Amino acid sequence: MNILEKKNLFIIAEMANSHEGNFETAKKIISAVSKTGADAIKFQRFFPDELAEPSHENYKLYQKLQMTQNEWKKLVQYSKKLKLSVFFDVFGKKSANKVLELGIDGIKIHSADVSNPNLLDLLSKKKIPILVSAAGCTEFEISKAISILNHTKKPIILMHGYQGYPTQINDLNLNRIEYLNKKFGLPVGLMDHVAGNSEMANIIPIIGVSKGAKVIEKHITLDRQKKGLDYYSALNPKQFTEMVKLLKKSITSLGKSEVSFSKNELNYRNIHKKNPIAKKTIRKGKRIEKNLLDFKRTKDKKLISFYEINNKLTKQKIDKNKKINLNLLYDTKPKIAAVIACRVDSSRLYAKPLQLIDKFTILELLIKQIKKSSLIDDVVLAISKNVGNEPFIEFAKKHNLNYVTGNDRDVLNRLILGAKAVHAKIVFRITSENPYIFWEGIDDLIKSHLSGKYDLSFYNPLPLGAFFEIINLDSLELSHKKGSKRHRSELCTLYINENQKKFKINQISPKKDIQRPEIRLTVDSPQDLWVARLIYSSLGKHTFPIKLNKIIKFLDKNPKIKKINSDIPIGVSRIWN
Repeated sequence: MNILEKKNLFIIAEMANSHEGNFETAKKIISAVSKTGADAIKFQRFFPDELAEPSHENYKLYQKLQMTQNEWKKLVQYSKKLKLSVFFDVFGKKSANKVLELGIDGIKIHSADVSNPNLLDLLSKKKIPILVSAAGCTEFEISKAISILNHTKKPIILMHGYQGYPTQINDLNLNRIEYLNKKFGLPVGLMDHVAGNSEMANIIPIIGVSKGAKVIEKHITLDRQKKGLDYYSALNPKQFTEMVKLLKKSITSLGKSEVSFSKNELNYRNIHKKNPIAKKTIRKGKRIEKNLLDFKRTKDKKLISFYEINNKLTKQKIDKNKKINLNLLYDTKPKIAAVIACRVDSSRLYAKPLQLIDKFTILELLIKQIKKSSLIDDVVLAISKNVGNEPFIEFAKKHNLNYVTGNDRDVLNRLILGAKAVHAKIVFRITSENPYIFWEGIDDLIKSHLSGKYDLSFYNPLPLGAFFEIINLDSLELSHKKGSKRHRSELCTLYINENQKKFKINQISPKKDIQRPEIRLTVDSPQDLWVARLIYSSLGKHTFPIKLNKIIKFLDKNPKIKKINSDIPIGVSRIWN
């Protein structure tokens, strides 16, 4: 059952642990919820050993909150009898398997487990609706979770908001609801955790709906005055339907939309997210993989993401149940991302990267060539946030690519944001309107860049449009910090060019047969597009990508084709001569 099919808004009453482990109290709360007009009730099912290590400060409390499987079955049946849909928070594979036996309507993945690949793998095989908490999660972690869960088609709803016991108004960032929807193309809900005794407790959900929230989750308790577990943001039953108040009081709730952590949310992230723990003794020299790990909250609050340690080699033996820290692992090849700046505006040819060559866009042909590299780990589109660039967002979604949006003119910052979005330390940079590049030289240049510990590497000279650069992220960041407005344009390495003594630069001369800078392979004008299409129709229909020397030979044999765009000025695109 898709919970969004029947209603425009779906309201979930969150019981959490307000039952305090008492079966009869839980029944009373269910009965109260059934009279509020809520669509569903949500419980939390966990086992202490999969939620935290025994030394965790709340481990004994987690033990006290346990109820039997039979009691949970009766609570689900009672909820169904009262016409409530039933959802569960789960905190690991064991709790997930237990609640799936109960005929429930949906599962919520707590932010603690959004980067737990073992739980995600289990739920990826299920067709049940999944709520995914985005609280304290990076865009990269959210994207990875969605990708895994989509193994089997199912409704997925992202849930915005975090529990600050209670959450402060200025930490709500309700604008992020719209941002998450646009970024991931999924419906978004709001988990509201403002103080239950605040007048804003009934206003904030309404503002959430106005920002596009399709699901509202709100805590409920029988009596706030008793100050029981999870009472901080909970409403008494009579308050639950009081959702209409003056919106003027909500001004302070409208924060920034991009995913960046306030001090309190960063503290929440470190406290609540799970760390990787050795499931068994891991020998020295072993490559870290998800099947070697459990994920638990630890006494040590320094957060280590699975994606920081995945595939790294151990320096020493790691004992069972020991937290995996970076100092126990060898650094491997730094992550490399191809970050492609995209925008539709152009004075000579509109939306150049989306122009068609045969049945493919230029951007598709470019990415096909980039993906021939065995050393580039990710492709990221760095898209202008100006109106009209939405087709690039749709392109990224269609082709399952990561993307970021940013200032139209600050191309350098967009490249930096793109690299950071996927935790890359090195950027493969190429402009987006190039259908034919020196793709067969990518890996050799990367190897040279790494072995020589360079800041910037490139081949020169090459035909215009075949050129690309390998740049360290910290060099781009320094260029942005020290450079001026003109250094932040599409000429992203101009600052490095003008300050070469500050950087270690690796300029390699390619083979003589491709040292042809007078040839235009970029697409910046209608004439360029014409030439690119003629090249593809003659060489690319049966073999793609096409080797650069083969394209050059074709143009030399067909001077009339080469002449079509030979008179177009180079402009300012070439800075390394």
